[in-house]
Amino acid sequence: MKKVDEIISKVEEFFLSFSIILMAAILISGVIARAVLNSSLTFTEEVGQMLNIIVTFFGIGYCARQARHISMSVVYDMVNRTGKKLMMCIISLVTAIIMFYLTYLSLYYVMSVQELGRVTAALRIPMWITYSPIPMGFFLGGIEYMRTFVLNIKNKDEIYISSIYKHGENMDDLEELEKGEVN
Repeated sequence: MKKVDEIISKVEEFFLSFSIILMAAILISGVIARAVLNSSLTFTEEVGQMLNIIVTFFGIGYCARQARHISMSVVYDMVNRTGKKLMMCIISLVTAIIMFYLTYLSLYYVMSVQELGRVTAALRIPMWITYSPIPMGFFLGGIEYMRTFVLNIKNKDEIYISSIYKHGENMDDLEELEKGEVN
């Protein structure tokens, strides 16, 4: 299972990194073409939108795994260890259920867009391809939150805030240790 997790993590990192770099290059070249050549590249907005969708929705699972998601921790920080454990179980389970429900809704939407046969204006790419990262991202996010829930149920002594980080671990120190930067 750990090998599958590593592969999924590397694929997500590749898609996120590649999409951000490509988005920057395409959108900057579109701006330069407009400013210098006084002519716009018609496809830049469409490609930028597609890459933005990939980054946004593939980022859900990645951020959940890295514990880099937005959290409102005022109540969580005030309760004792048992309360933290209970809250993390409830939060991760409810979030996983919501993510899986959003997977279902977005998959239904993508299929309905496919049935309509809509395409992008400039490149004529089917819109369902543009929207297909949405259900994938929600699904990967749901898996990550479900993994966090299962880890919290299985490990009575530890509180997992993500599938790879435990409560109380300083994530910045962990990143430095992984890179060998801390003595």
